[in-house]
Amino acid sequence: MIEHRQLQRLVDRLVAAGAPGAAGSATDETGTRQVASGLADLGSGRPMRADLRFRAGSLTKPLVATVVLQLVAEGRLSLEDTVERWLPGILPYSDQLAVGRLLNHTSGVPDYIGPVYAALYQSAEARLRSWAPRDLVALVADQPPRSAPGAAWSYSNTGYILLGLIVEAASGSPLGHELDRRILEPVGMGGTVFPERSADLPSPSSRGYSLPVGPDGAARDGPLLDLTAQDPSWAWAAGALVSTLEDLVAFFRALLGGRLLPARLLAEMLATVPVPPASIPLPLYDRYGMGLVELDTPAGRLVGHQGGIPGFLSVVLSTPDGRRQLALMVNALNAPDPVYEALIDAGRAVGGRLLAGR
Repeated sequence: MIEHRQLQRLVDRLVAAGAPGAAGSATDETGTRQVASGLADLGSGRPMRADLRFRAGSLTKPLVATVVLQLVAEGRLSLEDTVERWLPGILPYSDQLAVGRLLNHTSGVPDYIGPVYAALYQSAEARLRSWAPRDLVALVADQPPRSAPGAAWSYSNTGYILLGLIVEAASGSPLGHELDRRILEPVGMGGTVFPERSADLPSPSSRGYSLPVGPDGAARDGPLLDLTAQDPSWAWAAGALVSTLEDLVAFFRALLGGRLLPARLLAEMLATVPVPPASIPLPLYDRYGMGLVELDTPAGRLVGHQGGIPGFLSVVLSTPDGRRQLALMVNALNAPDPVYEALIDAGRAVGGRLLAGR
């Protein structure tokens, strides 16, 4: 287990490294320990708390993947279905793309995120712009695939936008409705919402900050920017979720404990492909499954996901049986390098101790 004082030292280290605030949660058979350090609001001096809401970024992906696999379990779609079947004409090569390839990022679909992400840092107008999901896909529709389907791993937020649209086509309901009825309500994730348009975070929440980013998308030195207010439609099924550490831990415990998927589809979700070294900005995983990452530690493997979105960076790691979790959040993206180094160390070293039960 991870003791309270160990977890406190970890989040204190994240703040000392340059994060405005940090929060952590560790759960095992003995219960849950939650800690916080630093500030949730630099302007008012309001302290960070472990129960505050934050933008969960790509931690949205495991929930979307779970809904897709639930629809597979119900026979309403198949992992072998093509994108063309559900979204005719959305990409010139959509007849070559299988749903399963979108889930584990082996589709080769280019990522739309770069220019949109960089624009968020340049003006409030860009941060408050409302996007339709199909408009996000259209940003890369004239680009060739990065690789043939199945030939290589390449992280694609576009793939998860396509999955969100497929969920809507297969279910006949908005994605947010399906997330609510299939996951948030059954798991009891009362602090979690999937806001498709509102730029404000529901209270109580932390504010989110970032170092400046230039038009080329590269981080620059300077005072931290407050990026709390942003229309989340630019991330939609790839990263719009607002949640809490407690709720995200509850989701992974339910998923990996077998409450949300049949055993055969949970096994499919956990079947991973290698992630090329240096292909992701925060190397906190070694392989990728269907909406889940896999991380090697000295004590064995952990599974989970990380979430980065302007203002926040978070990670949830779990033992594969769902019995133990480590969850961390800092209210900054593009934070100083020592923050990232501390998070990586937390995942591999502290997470490993959680797995080992010591």
